[in-house]
Amino acid sequence: MNDDLLGKYLAGEANAAESERVRQWLGEDEVYQQEFDKFERIWETAGQVNREAPVDTDAAWLKMKSRMTATSTPASTAQAPTVPAPATPPPPFPSVETPPTDETIVRPLSGRGATPWRTYWRAAAMIALVCTLGWLAFQKYLNKPEAEVVAIQSVKTTNQKQERTLPDGTKVTLNRGSRLSFPQAFASDSREVTLSGEAFFEVTPDPARPFRIKAQGTTVQVLGTSFSVRAYDENVKVAVRTGKVEFTAKKKAVTLVKNETAAFDAAEDTIRKLPKLDVNLFSYKTGRLEFKNDRLSDVVQTLNDVYQADVQLANPGLQNCLLTVTFDDESLDHVLNVTAETLGLRVRREGSRAIFEGKGCAQ
Repeated sequence: MNDDLLGKYLAGEANAAESERVRQWLGEDEVYQQEFDKFERIWETAGQVNREAPVDTDAAWLKMKSRMTATSTPASTAQAPTVPAPATPPPPFPSVETPPTDETIVRPLSGRGATPWRTYWRAAAMIALVCTLGWLAFQKYLNKPEAEVVAIQSVKTTNQKQERTLPDGTKVTLNRGSRLSFPQAFASDSREVTLSGEAFFEVTPDPARPFRIKAQGTTVQVLGTSFSVRAYDENVKVAVRTGKVEFTAKKKAVTLVKNETAAFDAAEDTIRKLPKLDVNLFSYKTGRLEFKNDRLSDVVQTLNDVYQADVQLANPGLQNCLLTVTFDDESLDHVLNVTAETLGLRVRREGSRAIFEGKGCAQ
């Protein structure tokens, strides 16, 4: 069956003899009718596309014909489904078509207007081509080698810290109440992880693959160094122990080197370098707490951060009490008791909350 004749038939531009020729062909075998029904659905869709969003049907038709020509080889023919031959070969179609008259002309189908049938036929070819390419891409994705599918792993801590070695050899100490997500295998040009909470990183050097930590909308990028990132909320803090890192948030950035600290203030949308490094930022990694003439209000804040605790002062007069003491891998209860004894205070318990009580300290 000639493609042009089918197009004229679907467009309502075929005369009586041509229409009869198509109907006779359809009646020869059920398979022909099934295939014709599929093309008719594509035809209707092509008409809708052409009315709502005009397309370059000429280009689509040429592309479709080139693909049909490229695939018309003996090998591709052998793979095509076999269509049963009719029991009795149909008689040949007349080579001379009956000239149409006013009575024999088949009028265009309603709703199609005067759009040339070739426009619909080519639009239908374009849709068929897009569907074919989409199907092939989908099949390629389904048959993708398992090695190319990268799985994402996640580590979460509650009341205990945890250490983990990443696929590139980077060592991570995850503090309490934190989560780290990372791929089972890093990409060939970068290494990226996502952090919520707090973690200390000892990054394996690899100049060809920068190491990036995504944390609460900020990014910390390094090549090889050791540092801590605190990101329990959108106010993120970075402290560098060795090496150099770049700390960015939105369009702001700062470079930090050894013993430098910076914090992102979400409310003010800015990054600030802090005046000095607080070694206690690494305490969950080192297990060591050091206070040298520090105000009790700052000590309480550190204890709450390190132990994820709820320690408070009974009255503002205790804020300026100064503490000098060092703790090595001690429990929170031990730290609270030693602090209270050193400053002549008491510790009152209210459930999980600990409250320092006593007289105020002179400024």
